[in-house]
Amino acid sequence: MAGNDTFLKKTLLQAEINRLKHGDAQKDDLRPVLDWALIAGEHMGHLLGAVRENDLEAVEKELLHVAAPLMELHNALQREQLGKTEKT
Repeated sequence: MAGNDTFLKKTLLQAEINRLKHGDAQKDDLRPVLDWALIAGEHMGHLLGAVRENDLEAVEKELLHVAAPLMELHNALQREQLGKTEKT
């Protein structure tokens, strides 16, 4: 389980780096589910390319580049569900 904790910490750090480098915190907090899914999908292609090339360093990097937007996607789903609950 210790490896999972490290992976989660790295994923959280990658999400923070992504927001600082590519995003806008206020917009990212409101980004729709579809956007996060497409971002994760785009990076999935990079991950598969690294696996195909057997580039283990790139695999680890791209794995985090997939995991971070998937985490953001999960958060967006939670916000969307919360918003639906509050409207009813």
